[in-house]
Amino acid sequence: MVKSKGRRGGVRSKLVEPYFQIKLGLMFIVVNVIFSVLIGGVVYWVLSDVFAALKTYFQLTGGDASLTIGKLSNPMMIIGSMVMMFVGTTFYVAVHYTHKIYGPLVSINRFVDELLEERIPSKLLLRDGDELQDLAIKLNELADKMKAKVK
Repeated sequence: MVKSKGRRGGVRSKLVEPYFQIKLGLMFIVVNVIFSVLIGGVVYWVLSDVFAALKTYFQLTGGDASLTIGKLSNPMMIIGSMVMMFVGTTFYVAVHYTHKIYGPLVSINRFVDELLEERIPSKLLLRDGDELQDLAIKLNELADKMKAKVK
């Protein structure tokens, strides 16, 4: 497939139709955030329970309790960081893949609009790496057949 020319670079080039694309990506992100919070909450609850048991069993007071809670807070910080990286990665993947899918859908929608207006559609061009390449090839074949019939 021929690569479209004149595309801008950067983050804005990933948002073809920002509202719809972000809406689609947000569904995945919200699910991941909910489960990340639930997992983080369960881990926090378990570590708090372990701390309470250690405090009672070893009769920790003052400095000993602070030292023990400090040892348990490190895993919580690591888990929190991992959850944030997970959510950030999910956001990147959502934007990246919705760009590869939603961009071609916008182009295909314009192509079909031209067909519905009974015009011979212009060639459908997708970027390298876009999904739906096979569909674009078939739609271009359809347009070529329509041009041949008109001539």
